Amino acid sequence: MMEEDYRNVSCGGDPFNFLMSTIKSIQLDIKLSDYVKVMIMEDKFPYTDKIFEKIANYCQLDLVNIERINNEIHLILKK
Repeated sequence: MMEEDYRNVSCGGDPFNFLMSTIKSIQLDIKLSDYVKVMIMEDKFPYTDKIFEKIANYCQLDLVNIERINNEIHLILKK
């Protein structure tokens, strides 16, 4: 499983657009049936599970699981 760590990222722009473009670029990089874990901080990306599902669907990925650990969110995505 590939891991993408965005826990300590600092962006001055809109966090939603940052996450959207990040997940879209992941979709372009992985092969069919590959899994990727995206690690982000909940205080920077305070979205509901439904929002994460919509982002994944828009980027043509399946959201397999969402793990919330302390202040971290781990999104498990599959192409």
